[in-house]
Amino acid sequence: MNCNEAIIFLSQLRAKCITSSISDEDLDYLIRTSYVECLSKDEFEKLSSSVADLSKIQSEDESAHEKEQADVDTLNHDRKKVHSIRFWFEGREKKELDRKKVQEDEQIVTKDEGNMHGLDDELQPLIQKKSVLDKQVLCNERYLSLTGTGSAVLRDLTVRSHRVGERDFKDFVMETKSTEIELQSIAERASKFYSDMKLAIANIDTTPLITNDNDNDEDENEDDYRIKAKRAESSQLWAIAIGLAKLEVDYDKIKESFVQTINTLNELQEFKNSNLDNKLMAAETLVASGHTAGVEEIDTFKNIIHQIRQNARVPEELSAGIATTLFCGANPDKLTRFDNFTKITRSCAAAALLAISKEPEDNLKENFDSFKSIFDEWGISPSEDTDLAAAYLAISGQNIARPKMNTLVDGVKNEFEFPLVPAAILTSIQALDADELLDLAEKAASILQSQPLGLGLTHSELASLAIRMIYGQ
Repeated sequence: MNCNEAIIFLSQLRAKCITSSISDEDLDYLIRTSYVECLSKDEFEKLSSSVADLSKIQSEDESAHEKEQADVDTLNHDRKKVHSIRFWFEGREKKELDRKKVQEDEQIVTKDEGNMHGLDDELQPLIQKKSVLDKQVLCNERYLSLTGTGSAVLRDLTVRSHRVGERDFKDFVMETKSTEIELQSIAERASKFYSDMKLAIANIDTTPLITNDNDNDEDENEDDYRIKAKRAESSQLWAIAIGLAKLEVDYDKIKESFVQTINTLNELQEFKNSNLDNKLMAAETLVASGHTAGVEEIDTFKNIIHQIRQNARVPEELSAGIATTLFCGANPDKLTRFDNFTKITRSCAAAALLAISKEPEDNLKENFDSFKSIFDEWGISPSEDTDLAAAYLAISGQNIARPKMNTLVDGVKNEFEFPLVPAAILTSIQALDADELLDLAEKAASILQSQPLGLGLTHSELASLAIRMIYGQ
């Protein structure tokens, strides 16, 4: 059974109208994998028999509720009588009769409630059985229904049908499970890295990730600032943890290398005015590229920082991160290319991405300008965001990115204040189309949120970190 055949059968099963045929072997596979639930003829008849009295019990339950409501109304009416002013002008015998009537009403209502509870307890299992019965469809002399897991795999199939339609369904299932296992592994490793790195950076000399531009010295504003700074630090730390978790290297080795690298960078004069963002990003990039913080490499690194500050006038607070990208880039002409690209973009990060690409410089410039023109047509004002988005698309080598980009911008705009860059990063993943990418990002976010340390992350943070998880996979 290929994926198209699986989509047809599962869709018909969901609609309770099976017109296509399926082999017993394929059906047994769907049942074993819990995509389809199966009842034998005997089991179906037994289930049907067990709910035969459902209508009668529902009618009795409805009557019991109506009687209980009528008895409650009577009780309330009689209670009002004994609490009225007129009641105190009645004779002793009449008062006693009225009080006794209220007591009798209360006993009746209590009995009604007991009867209703008994009927409800009897009714609920029958309703559940009836629900199961209503889903059954006769096929190959067996009664079948689509499970929740089956609905999920049908959704995955439908999203990816254009790509996997002719593939064997079992291969698709294995691929999907492999992807989910990989994402789960990344999330678990990232959670561990996050905890360990919080301890590792505790003594790192840093400036905040955000600056307090408010001149108001009120305590409330200062508290708000500290909260925002702490959240920015936590979110960035998660992003770095995910980057490290994706490395297929021994955990302890990566951790040791990262701690050693960030401590070395922290001692450099060139990092004196760098915030935690730059230091974390630089350490992660160096570790991920396999570089050690040796004397020779540090000298080369420092030389790049001085060159880009002097020649390209990169701001001091950004220079460490940009220098790290260039330092780890494979293109031998990266510094010259960086100088050239800084003349056509206001974004140092965009210039660095373009500089380390192995694509010819003229081709990159043409693609970069082409994507910027598209953003202009969309009415998006030029900014560092538009330049960075155009750079991601340019280095991806995508020729027809516009429809895919449109879909992704719409798909992420509710999670990001500025959705262009995350949409561009997803668009640059060529192997998958827009709907697949959005579905995969949703899965990654759900897996990340299931981690104990991921519970406090906002929707926007989860969306950003999910893209980090799947980009480059």
